[in-house]
Amino acid sequence: MMNVFFRSLLAIAVCVSTLSLFGARPEVLQVLSGLDRPVAATFGPNAETIFVANRSRGSIGALRGMGSITKFDRGSDGAYKLASKRFAIGFTAPSAMALLPVSLAEDLPKGLLILVSGTPLIENEDGRLTKDASKDFIGLTVIDPMTGKILRKVDLGPAAAMKLAGEYSLISPNSLDFDDKGNLYIADTGIGGNMFMFKNRVKAQPTIYRIDRVSLGKMFNGEAPASTQVMKVSSIPGDMRYHSADDSIYFLANHIQGATKGAVFKVASSDFQNQSAIQTIVRELTALSSLAILPNGKTLLAANSGELQVPRGKKNSREIRFKPEMRFSTPGRFDMITQADGNSLLAVPEETGDAGAGKGQRLKIVLFPAKY
Repeated sequence: MMNVFFRSLLAIAVCVSTLSLFGARPEVLQVLSGLDRPVAATFGPNAETIFVANRSRGSIGALRGMGSITKFDRGSDGAYKLASKRFAIGFTAPSAMALLPVSLAEDLPKGLLILVSGTPLIENEDGRLTKDASKDFIGLTVIDPMTGKILRKVDLGPAAAMKLAGEYSLISPNSLDFDDKGNLYIADTGIGGNMFMFKNRVKAQPTIYRIDRVSLGKMFNGEAPASTQVMKVSSIPGDMRYHSADDSIYFLANHIQGATKGAVFKVASSDFQNQSAIQTIVRELTALSSLAILPNGKTLLAANSGELQVPRGKKNSREIRFKPEMRFSTPGRFDMITQADGNSLLAVPEETGDAGAGKGQRLKIVLFPAKY
């Protein structure tokens, strides 16, 4: 009888342990509203701040000079509060941000906020697309993360004097990230480049660029980058992240011929430009908007349709369920930071929200359990 009793207790303990392990689901901790087409979020050091890029737009294109960055600060209670709605202003089509991981020069220290912005698809005041985007800024901006002051701007558009490599220039950039050495990677969709929106016609090509740290420092001081590598891709590149554990760049791409299909690839930093070295993580998914690499090395994906996914095999994925059940509304480029307890925080921008176009844009702070 005693053995039966102990076996019953053991069974209950295992059951409780299993529920504890597998019952935890991601949950939304906070919803921060009042944004203007938020498309990207970036945590500051130790998640004490969050920067959100607002890509203000009309019905058919970006609004010239109306993009901004909003800053939130974390309070003593752990909740985020608005620090400055228009922390940095005057951008056209801001797309992605990252903190500079190394010092480039005495006046370009580690921790500066680097923003990529610009597009030829700009809506004029008359509600039509601009016919000439040659004078519009497409490039990189260096921002002081404490004050919002703009420290540097580097125009890399087709009409700019500075080129990335040869005749290569930015056309419609939508993502960037740094590796541990301070080399910068920029993904450019090329969208709009073949629509005669520049005085000199440009050949649009989906491309990922890598600018080495030394060249980047010189570029921010007015010198053309001496060393830029170019990797052409066949599908529209989306978000990308550097993963230090395997010294690789992970990037998603959406194939837009026919039904849109999303895929995730990776390439080792040492093999950048080597097309044959690109590895497929997963393909033939629905259209994807963002990704991050979890502490266990798995890839976390955000689909355009609003769900979070982790790949399962080469052609499938598993949706991650929330508590309570929910999906995001037009998720943008999210950011993730892992806490001391192994759990992670996600900052997920929603460009439209559930109140309809032009309303309800917001940022959701999500607690993501370590079990994933």
